[in-house]
Formats: sequence, C-alpha cells, structure tokens
Amino acid sequence: MAVITSSLLHPVVLSSLQIKNNLFLAPMAGYTNKVFRELVKSFGAGLTFTEMVSVEGILRDNKKTFKYIDPDSDGITGVQLFGPPEPQNFYKAALMIKNTFNIELIDINFGCPVRKVLKGKAGAFLLNYPEKMADIVKALKDTGVIVSAKIRSGFNTINIEKTIPLLEKAGVDMITFHPRLATQFYTGKADWSLFKIARKLTGKTLIANGDIKSPLDVEHFLVNYGVDGVMIGRKALEAPYIFEIIIEYFNNGIIRQFSFEKIKEIIIEFVRSYCEYYRTESIISIRSILMFMTKNFPYSREIRARIGKAVNYKDIEEIFVKEKIFL
Repeated sequence: MAVITSSLLHPVVLSSLQIKNNLFLAPMAGYTNKVFRELVKSFGAGLTFTEMVSVEGILRDNKKTFKYIDPDSDGITGVQLFGPPEPQNFYKAALMIKNTFNIELIDINFGCPVRKVLKGKAGAFLLNYPEKMADIVKALKDTGVIVSAKIRSGFNTINIEKTIPLLEKAGVDMITFHPRLATQFYTGKADWSLFKIARKLTGKTLIANGDIKSPLDVEHFLVNYGVDGVMIGRKALEAPYIFEIIIEYFNNGIIRQFSFEKIKEIIIEFVRSYCEYYRTESIISIRSILMFMTKNFPYSREIRARIGKAVNYKDIEEIFVKEKIFL
C-alpha cells in the first residue's frame, strides 16, 4: 500500500474518530461484505461502510441482518442504516449496534432509489421530507454515535437548500452528497456543479460521490469544489485497487496501470479469502463482484459467462489459473 505524501489527501477527523485519509468506499447492497471492504483497505481506502442494514431487521433481532454488521479488522467501519421515518426506531437500532459491536459511526441512507426501498418509505423516499430526515439525525445523535448522512440532490426536484441546512442544524457530522435526483437512478451524469452550492450550505465534513472514475476526477473535486473527500462506488467494484492508483497519482503524477495478470491474482486471492472467512465453498453471492472486476478483461464476455456458472473456488481457479486461453 502506497504511503500518502500529497496534502490533498489527508486524514478526516469526525469527533473522536480519526480516519487515515479522505478516500472512502461507498456502501453498496450485495457488494460491500467484510472481505471486499478489507480488500479495498489493503489498497489504501481510508473508510468503508457496511451494506445497507435494515432498522426493522435489527429491532426484530434478525440474525441475517446482524450478519451485515461485521466491523473491519482496524475497527473503523461505518454501519449504514435504512428504514421508514420513525426516529425512535432508528434510536433503538443505533443503540443496539453501538453497544453490541462498539460501532462509532452510523450512516443514514437517504439516497437509495431502489423501488423496494422506496416502497418501504425509506432511502431516497425521505428526501421528500427534510424535517423527518433531521429528526432521524437528532435521534441518532442522542445515542452518542457519530452520524453521517448520504443524500442525493432531491427526489424529483433539487432541494439541497432545504435538506443540507436542516441536517446540519440537527447535528450531522458528515454529509455524503450524490448530485443526482432519485428519479434519475444511475442514469445520465451526476451534476457536479451542485457541489459548490452544497459547500456553501454547510461547514460540516462534505464528501463527494457520483461518477468518480479516475485520479483526475478526484483531483478535480478536491481542487475545485472544496469538498473534504470523495466516496467511490461502482468504480471500486471494477477496480478495488483504484485507491492505490489514486494515492500513487497524487504522490508522483503517474497513473499506474494494473496488468491483467496482477488483477487475476487479486481476484483469486479475494475469492480464496471470502471462502475462508465465511467458511463456505459457495461463491455464488460474490459472482456479481467478479463480473465487475472482469468487465474490462480481454475476452470479457467469455470470462463473465464462465463466472456466471461458477459455484465454488475451484471453478474460479479453473478459469483463471488452470486455463490460459483468456489471458
């Protein structure tokens, strides 16, 4: 892992929590399991978050829900909560998480545009009700945890001039802003110009998210928009090593390219670590991650077709080690 020398990459302090740098991995349902989070941290990511954790699942003492809360080995992990606008339930769930797992940072998902989440009056649904968003932040602050909020620019119209000041007044410690409307889902382009407006609206730690794909994008954000850091989502699925590439670029101005052989080694080690940590032979639940990681490979179509049929580590080994036809 590269050592940071650039002043643009720096620690982030949230109350009692010191995060080693301002390059964060986004929470992503179905993807950011502990092994994947540890992988990106090995490449230099400063902070990671769990997959979305249901408030209602926590309160029902659902064992499957609790499995999502598995802190990283360095002890610095954010837990992302989602649920309908019932502040008291958020309070109870946060208290349980804090006391059971010694979690210091809880993020509230105010940005997920998935229909199932919206139907439950959670995620981006709450962008329609800024006062309720603020009430949830206040409830979490009452538990003593550090609170971050992940928001979009609005549901179907831009309303950050309402949401951001209310979140700040409620005591939020950090805001991660994705400048798309919920109705855009992930289509079109994120409106980066909104970061300048967001910066004027809050003095809290502001993290940029949305269409960050390269070290040059990160540099553009940190130099031009006054944000305190960046959060990378889909690009980190394609290239978990993007964090190392960014750090090396800021240190020496060179954008390093990882060879396909090196990426292949990373994939094999990730699969092996996943099976070992979760004590399973099945890799079905991480096939979607492997699809992302091989997106730009030569013969990508053939490789991904094989991955789609793989069920265990041996199948992955067959694709990437025993057969040399692809690379």
